[in-house]
Amino acid sequence: MVFVDGQNLYFKCKSLFGHGWIHPGRLAEALVREDQHRHGQGSHVLSGVRYYTGIHDLKHRHKHRPMARRLHAYANDGVLIRATPLRYDSNGRGREKGVDTRLCLDLVRLAQKGLYDVGIIMSEDSDFVPAIEEVYRLRDDERWLAVENALPWAPHSKPRWLRLVRRHRRITKEVFDRVIAPGAYTPDPETDEWHDFS
Repeated sequence: MVFVDGQNLYFKCKSLFGHGWIHPGRLAEALVREDQHRHGQGSHVLSGVRYYTGIHDLKHRHKHRPMARRLHAYANDGVLIRATPLRYDSNGRGREKGVDTRLCLDLVRLAQKGLYDVGIIMSEDSDFVPAIEEVYRLRDDERWLAVENALPWAPHSKPRWLRLVRRHRRITKEVFDRVIAPGAYTPDPETDEWHDFS
């Protein structure tokens, strides 16, 4: 199962590859195909993709609508969207609150329910480390669990891999180009910004 920190992934991709919008479902499928190629066709199955993000309220319609369209398109492709309304400071700037907590809770809760054996976190936010520790406490002689970390990567980059993860998964430019969000998401000056946080 793949857990995507939308804001973190967007900015890392934009910094390394010049464009931030990447299709989370297609990226997850690409990572699973890598494992199937290495270990055999039936070795790995994608049990779900969950995308966590903040979103502007309808009072900020010009920022809400582009993001809502993207999330709707992702959902139509089978991605479970976990969108949380932004909180606004005294200057009217939107901030994410509770998004990381929601991802952490799901990471542990779904592991407790036995809904995944390998969880892949797409983020370099160290706030997730306590949740990873909690997942590993669920391991015993009858159950094997692992957490992996997938991050955008380039030869010059210095990714901040999460502590305790079993495996580092590189999202290279080659992988990015294969799964860049297509069609309605193609980059242009009006729609390529992360509208939730501008």
